[in-house]
Amino acid sequence: MDIFATIIDDNGHSFGDEAVFDVELDIQGDPESGFHTKNDPRPGHQWHRDDITQRKGAIGVKCNMTDIVHGKLSEDNEDEYVTLIVLLFRFDVRNNSRRIARADITINFSGKDEEDPYSRPEVYDISFNDVFSLVEKSHSESITKGISGTAGFTGVQMAELSGSLKWEKTTTQEIESYTTIIGNTYRRGFEFGGDNQVNWILKENDKFQTGIPVALRAGILLKRRDETPFQCDVKIDLKADIRSRLETFFGWHKPKDDSVLFNPKVKVSARKLGAVDPQQLDTNNLGKFNLGAISDITFLRVYDGAVKGRSQITE
Repeated sequence: MDIFATIIDDNGHSFGDEAVFDVELDIQGDPESGFHTKNDPRPGHQWHRDDITQRKGAIGVKCNMTDIVHGKLSEDNEDEYVTLIVLLFRFDVRNNSRRIARADITINFSGKDEEDPYSRPEVYDISFNDVFSLVEKSHSESITKGISGTAGFTGVQMAELSGSLKWEKTTTQEIESYTTIIGNTYRRGFEFGGDNQVNWILKENDKFQTGIPVALRAGILLKRRDETPFQCDVKIDLKADIRSRLETFFGWHKPKDDSVLFNPKVKVSARKLGAVDPQQLDTNNLGKFNLGAISDITFLRVYDGAVKGRSQITE
């Protein structure tokens, strides 16, 4: 996974394009930055890894594949296959003065042969496939408009006209602003065929600078021609206001995380973070699965049992 970061100051001003870093966190970096994520080297264990990537530092980033289900597109079409993938993204800021202003998530799918356009799966549907506004907030803005000047005139009748005009108008209006999530699919790396790339963008409310949500759970439906293996690569670009301790976030240029490998013929083990209710699944009609049932965005987690009462103890 690639992580990119643009440094901005506390007022939201960018340090410029020269401050954009290509970040590859590796095992030789800060002890808190985390390791690259590799596939299990044991034969038969390299498929469907649930730990897609994780980085720990000034900002923690984690992605898990909570569910993976292979099935048929529909009962009426036995020759088209579908795979359901559910991903959970975590964005943890470990300092109250820090925030993530934007996260750009890109997932590229390819076949076993990356150059073969017919071996790749096609994106059939995704969660949040549109522009969504979240957590509406409003603020007041006062706008003052005015103009002033003079006009003079002298004619043959020795008349002079002079005047001045000055006016101001102040209006106050309520401006609504939002946190935003944008989802879309694209075709990348091929000149024809269906889309093979998924993109989600999380943008903070730039007026209030509240940061992006702490968690995003989203699903992907892939349409496949056959039961051959395929793979995906995940990239996350971050725009963050990191001004100090860059060594806890930036590492050195080293090999990326391994591609995530999928094999529809291999049984998928149960996932501890699973979001899919087996009662909702019809693997012979998986193309009609409602992705809204597993889609979720979290801004704040509150533990309800944290406030406890205590009665007075008398002797």
